[in-house]
Amino acid sequence: MSILIILNNYFHDVATATLLSSGVIMYVLGRQARGGGVGERRALARAYRTLTRFAQGALAWIIIGGIPRTIFFNQYEFIPANTNGIVADLIVKHVFLVSAVIAGSIMWLRIGKIAKAELDAPTD
Repeated sequence: MSILIILNNYFHDVATATLLSSGVIMYVLGRQARGGGVGERRALARAYRTLTRFAQGALAWIIIGGIPRTIFFNQYEFIPANTNGIVADLIVKHVFLVSAVIAGSIMWLRIGKIAKAELDAPTD
């Protein structure tokens, strides 16, 4: 059971990184689309569908994987951190993870509007 909880916590962190990185990719493509031409907007629209699947999967894992992580937080994260004197590090880590989820989600929503507009636009 311990191995499953540890793996869940690891993949929960990876899901957070996946959400943030897909948001960053969308942000970069969105900036290129705003300043570029039709080709850049189409690249954004093509990437949007694929990256949306990654982001949705990551968000689902963040929510679902967060349940056992919360239940076993004291046993697998807080008590070991307290024993090793790294509670402040644990707090910083979780503040960073929450900030990454929020930042990735905000980037996603903003750039998603541009991508959706291009997907709805008539093609030449």
